[in-house]
Amino acid sequence: MGIAMTARILVGTCSWTDPTLIDSGAFYPPEARTPAERLRFYAQNFPIVEVDSTYYGLPSERNAALWVERTPADFTLDLKAYALFTHHPTQVRSLPKDVREALDAKARQKANVYYRDLPSELRDEMWQRFASALLPLD
Repeated sequence: MGIAMTARILVGTCSWTDPTLIDSGAFYPPEARTPAERLRFYAQNFPIVEVDSTYYGLPSERNAALWVERTPADFTLDLKAYALFTHHPTQVRSLPKDVREALDAKARQKANVYYRDLPSELRDEMWQRFASALLPLD
């Protein structure tokens, strides 16, 4: 006896800029040369994509708006959380300049910082910037 499921399952890949998809020459047509063209093509073939770049740095509101512009209204952008928020090592250089400058001297000199290395006001600021950048996706 099975259980009836009513959940909608979406299947896609991690990033429309995945080097394997690009280099194979098997998925994207030759005319899809730019990330924008690849996203448009990708969105015609899958209903969802994982946005990997948001793990490595805060997205910009402009990029989020462009993602929306280049995909159908029912397309799902599944964003990875910024590394800092997941308590993974985060490259200091990936932090916005003003946030880097607000770090204490010891943290500024590190290659990587962790969430715990930032004072609470900087953590809150980073969350606010992340959320603000994603407003076009709402």
